[in-house]
Amino acid sequence: MMTTETALKQLQPKVQKSLYYAKPQDREDLEQELNLKIIKCTHDDLLERTPGFWEFAARLD
Repeated sequence: MMTTETALKQLQPKVQKSLYYAKPQDREDLEQELNLKIIKCTHDDLLERTPGFWEFAARLD
């Protein structure tokens, strides 16, 4: 399972490379938006993988 921090670190080189193609005045805003998308994707993935109560209880048995 990948944490948000790990995802941001691993994708940082790709984000930086992609920013090269954007206008200089737009790069900072674009970087923030890309990082926000990464955070949302990892957060949504973690929520989908979280077991329900009965699934969790079954694992304890």
